[in-house]
Amino acid sequence: MSLPPLTLQMTMDQALRRVTENRPAQEALICGDLRLTYGQLQERIDRTADFLAHRGIRKGDRIALMLPPGVDYITLFFAIARQGAVVVPIDPTVRHQRVLQIAEQITPAWMVAAEPLPEAVASGLPEGIEVHLADEFHPGRMPDLPPSPPPDVVPGDLLAILYTSGTTGAPKGAMHTHRSLIAPVVASMKLRELWMKRPTLAQLPKMGRALARYRRRLLRAAGRPQIFLSTTGYHNTTGIEVFLQALLMGDTLVVQPFFHPVEALELIQREKVTVLVAVPTALAVMLRVENFDRYDLSSLLICGTGAAPCPPDLAREIQRRFGCALHIGFGATEIGGGIAATDVGDSPDLQAETVGRPMPGMEVRIADEEGRPLPPGQVGELWVRGENVMLGYWGASDLTEQVLDPEGWYHTGDMAVMDERGYLRIVGRKKDMIIRGGRNIYPEEIERRLVAHPAIREAAVVGVPGRFGDEEVWAFVIPEEGHTLTPQEVREFCRGVLEPYQIPQVVRVVEDFPRASTGKPQKFRLREMALESGAGRQAGPL
Repeated sequence: MSLPPLTLQMTMDQALRRVTENRPAQEALICGDLRLTYGQLQERIDRTADFLAHRGIRKGDRIALMLPPGVDYITLFFAIARQGAVVVPIDPTVRHQRVLQIAEQITPAWMVAAEPLPEAVASGLPEGIEVHLADEFHPGRMPDLPPSPPPDVVPGDLLAILYTSGTTGAPKGAMHTHRSLIAPVVASMKLRELWMKRPTLAQLPKMGRALARYRRRLLRAAGRPQIFLSTTGYHNTTGIEVFLQALLMGDTLVVQPFFHPVEALELIQREKVTVLVAVPTALAVMLRVENFDRYDLSSLLICGTGAAPCPPDLAREIQRRFGCALHIGFGATEIGGGIAATDVGDSPDLQAETVGRPMPGMEVRIADEEGRPLPPGQVGELWVRGENVMLGYWGASDLTEQVLDPEGWYHTGDMAVMDERGYLRIVGRKKDMIIRGGRNIYPEEIERRLVAHPAIREAAVVGVPGRFGDEEVWAFVIPEEGHTLTPQEVREFCRGVLEPYQIPQVVRVVEDFPRASTGKPQKFRLREMALESGAGRQAGPL
């Protein structure tokens, strides 16, 4: 049965309820041994919302969730949304000090955790915060209560405060409404129309190429509810958008609370997963599972990835060994989802080497230093505008004004180039750009070259102050398992693939990087490491 359209005039409660009313018996969630239909999930959500109302939660109250992905998180998310309250996801593995900083900023009414909070956190929380455990909200633990009339909630009401991952310093809380979190799902549904509905005449050539490439996988998936496997945390935008897409599109969501590569492959095989979503590092780990080829992954149509750059060589390996399309999504916490993405109809090269074209409904500008639009082929800062842009940063109007202009453009800080067809390639962060000898150097370009070396698994490049006013290029590399590397070997390789001014003066071979919760390297900490080890004094000859 087809679903009523999802629109930006709906609240989150209305968006999910339209699925429940049309597909009450369809499986919505699979998590471990627990399997819930949409009807059963909705019943849990409504009981939890009534319980929240009974316990005094009102519209606008903030509730912090320190939970792994799973039924508890999803139930609370939608129950909080129905009550007009505000969800504040917190990474359950984050440092104690970070939890206290967030609690101090947002002063939640409640904090819900999977396990009792460590004493260092519990004793440091501001007064008045109630701490609850997730199992208090299980159906058998909540009292039977009369239904409570939901408050008057509108799409423009605040729904969530999503904290940035902290790759560049202290994270900030991006404020999102019901509308701004539903907008990316609406955009994704339009992308899916290429292969979920009968294509238009204009779409036929692209659909024909996709059909030739994916054959039975595409035919099996087309026109049916999909089966998503979510392997990412729900404390970040990527994880939230995955479960919103699956549930608001009327699909089935398989949840992996804690990523394990073998279990992920087993779930794909057992549940006939059609859409796998994982960060690039997780996909790389899955590809290196012993006897990878013995798993039946023929149901997969799409591997979706994002939250961190996906090197082209890894992208091609994913396409080849998983045998499916690769959707590289590019977004930001401030956008509540994707800015751009590749799709099933794109060629393998476009899927591997770009982040696709802007999502439907998203305005994009490549801007120069004065904010003027640049033509195709020129590098500038990526600006975006659309219904999914945040309201601003919680309690930080000065920071908001730095990135949101009066015309509604969000200045991403990402340096990008767009070709004549509208495909985007990200070349680095504006703040990460290195100036050396009057030339602009974009770290991601160097990183892409470095990971092409067969012995380099991952690379991160930063600029640090040099001896003569210029910046030094420092490269941190992680070798592939079983390989050894020396800085000299890396620099010698660079001489063959980079321009002279791009060659790193210093190379450090490391076991791992300091990382944000999404897996991205924290470049500000790499710069600190470089400065502590003597940047400006160690640059080697070119």
